[in-house]
Amino acid sequence: MHPKHKTEFENKITALYCRLSRDDGPDGESNSISNQKKLLTMKANELGLENIEFYIDDGYTGTNFNRPAFKRLEADINEGRIGAILVKDLSRLGRNYVTVGTYTEEVFPSYGIRFIAVTDNVDSKDGMDDFMPVRNIMNELYAKDISKKIRSANRIRGRLGEPLGPPIYGYKRDPDNKKKWIVDPEAADVVKRVFRMFLEGMGSETIARILSEEHVLYPGAYWRSKGINRGGRKYYSDPYRWNDSTIAKMLTRQEYCGDVINFKTKSLDFKHRARLDNPREEWAIFTDVHEPIISRDDYERVQQMRACGRRKTSKYKGDKHNVFTGLLFCPDCGRKMWYHTNTSNRDIHFFSCSNYVKDTRGTCQTRHYIREDALEHIVLGELRHLAALLKKDEAAFALLLQQKAEESLKDQREKLEKELNVLTDRKRMVDVLYEKCYEDNVFGKIDDEGFCHLSARYSAEKEQLKRRVTEIQETLRGLTINEKSQEAFIKGVRKFMKVEKLTPTLLNELIDRIEVYDAEGYGKSRTQRVVIFYRFVGDFLIAGGEGYDYTVDPQKGNMVHYSVQSTAEKAS
Repeated sequence: MHPKHKTEFENKITALYCRLSRDDGPDGESNSISNQKKLLTMKANELGLENIEFYIDDGYTGTNFNRPAFKRLEADINEGRIGAILVKDLSRLGRNYVTVGTYTEEVFPSYGIRFIAVTDNVDSKDGMDDFMPVRNIMNELYAKDISKKIRSANRIRGRLGEPLGPPIYGYKRDPDNKKKWIVDPEAADVVKRVFRMFLEGMGSETIARILSEEHVLYPGAYWRSKGINRGGRKYYSDPYRWNDSTIAKMLTRQEYCGDVINFKTKSLDFKHRARLDNPREEWAIFTDVHEPIISRDDYERVQQMRACGRRKTSKYKGDKHNVFTGLLFCPDCGRKMWYHTNTSNRDIHFFSCSNYVKDTRGTCQTRHYIREDALEHIVLGELRHLAALLKKDEAAFALLLQQKAEESLKDQREKLEKELNVLTDRKRMVDVLYEKCYEDNVFGKIDDEGFCHLSARYSAEKEQLKRRVTEIQETLRGLTINEKSQEAFIKGVRKFMKVEKLTPTLLNELIDRIEVYDAEGYGKSRTQRVVIFYRFVGDFLIAGGEGYDYTVDPQKGNMVHYSVQSTAEKAS
């Protein structure tokens, strides 16, 4: 910072700068803002300094100078308004010895500012103390030591399952136990609604727009209305301004299931407070710690829908929102299917692979075209058969679900264990290759440049293998039959029995995904396979494999015959 001009003010300000943060450790009480103000006021009066003005940063670290009151002080210094600056001691100005030295030895003298650190007996009018640089270094080392102690304490608390951060939107601190979160009913209702709207097929932008239009306070404004001081941007001109990024972040918070997740982020050191993401394997996750707002089943379904991405909808205004949003996939390439409206006949709506080579220059060689009305009749027919099974014998239906779940778990476990064995073997091989590479470098078979290249490649591969092994091990530990999911599936079928209408919420309760194969044959011999994968049970065998037939009329006068065998619906 350099002088902009030489403007002289007749009555310059005597700036009394006060600062307090957790860096002060056990000295926090003696360094309280009220004590600093009293001490500095007394000193200013003693020296006959007039036109006193306070600059107070309460709750700001001394390791950097990005503090509101100090920024205001800087602006006044730059305008030539400051005649003297008083602080309790040098650590109040800051704990970065390089920056503090720059201000005290270069900036303040260049503006003719008298600098006083009361308890350190520093007064620039009498000349600068030769030991002041040493004090600045000690102040920084003190901040570093305090930071280490705080980090150590946080690691211990975090490993014990105590939430390290403040409660997220939807929760508040228990007044009887500050280490515990309890549900905040008013905010929790908004969270529940956000998840429900997403499960009904609405996107983050749509949800944000609806909440804004209904004048629901966004989280920051809500906390301020309750007198809660939280970080982040303090003020928006519109307190009802929801962003799609806020909704998207809310939908990813596993804490809404009742879990505590610590160490999701980290800072580099005590001088750099910016938060960096930690890899997932370094997180500490504690399940079922506080009361859930969202069921774990709904949360996992939302994550699946987000991972799949949202399907492209028709570009024409007025087209209805499709109930199959996020459920349809191409079995050949695994990509999602997009919803379209026929340009020549706007009454025809259909789906096709989003990766089709002729539509999007993708890699999928077939379009997997299927009309929306045909798909709707297929799914309705399947759900009606499920409902009939449940109505006929609920105990047998539940037993069938249990058997299918056990089969699915067994298949999934075998697949994961097979992959785990392959990864473990490869990890051992990489260790051997790394050792051989090191020996070849020692004996001169490869030069240092070649060794650095190979060792970097093997190290990167080892990290990738380690992460994937950890993921598989966590998945294997969590592979259990979820009775609550089974009950939720039966509940969803019962709900369908009452309405017999497809809605996004109902489909998301019952169906995990639908795979649409490309049609084969022509005319009356044309068939198309559609496989429905149900939640909890996968591709469910209905009617004991005996098969059944039914006829629908999705178009006026154009009958379509379906022959259902196992989970494949063949349309002719």
